[in-house]
Amino acid sequence: MSRTKTHGITSYKKRGCRCELCCAAWARYNMSRRLHKEKSFKIPAGPLVEFMREHDGRMDGAKARAAKRWLEEGVDIFTADKACVRRGFHPFEVYGSAWFEFRGPDELG
Repeated sequence: MSRTKTHGITSYKKRGCRCELCCAAWARYNMSRRLHKEKSFKIPAGPLVEFMREHDGRMDGAKARAAKRWLEEGVDIFTADKACVRRGFHPFEVYGSAWFEFRGPDELG
C-alpha cells in the first residue's frame, strides 16, 4: 500500500514538487505573507519584553536579539499576540486595556 502524496505548500517546499498545483499554492502563500506584512503595524514592545523576562527567565540568543530589535523598532501586533498566546496568556494580560485600543500605525505616531 503506497501513500498518496498531497500537493500544496508542503510538497513545494519539502519535496521540491513544481507541479502547477504546488506552484499556485506557493504563490498564494507568498502573496498572503506580503499582504500581512504591508497591513501590519508596530506597537510598543516594552510590556511584552518585560513579560517575557518574567516568564522565560534569562533571555539569550535569538530571544534576546528579537527583544532588542523590538525595543528599538516596536513589535508587530501579530507577533506580540503569538508571543503571549504561546506562553498561555491573552495579550490583554500583558498590555492591559491598551491592547484593545490599538487601531493602526497613525495612532502611535
